[in-house]
Amino acid sequence: MPCDDTSETKAAAAQRIKKEVDKLAQEQSKALGTAVYVGMSRNEAKEYDERAMRIKKLVSELANLCKEN
Repeated sequence: MPCDDTSETKAAAAQRIKKEVDKLAQEQSKALGTAVYVGMSRNEAKEYDERAMRIKKLVSELANLCKEN
């Protein structure tokens, strides 16, 4: 993600990513808490895996934030 005058600032990008990771992490925690008692359907497991992949992508994006500058 390049950081130039037309893109969001590094700080704004980091805040945006953090906010999304926090939201996804809460959803993951809730899903695991529920799964302990009632299990997880195939669809719920798929959603869980998709969130996990999104979190991984966001963490990578955060690590590489404006790395080329």
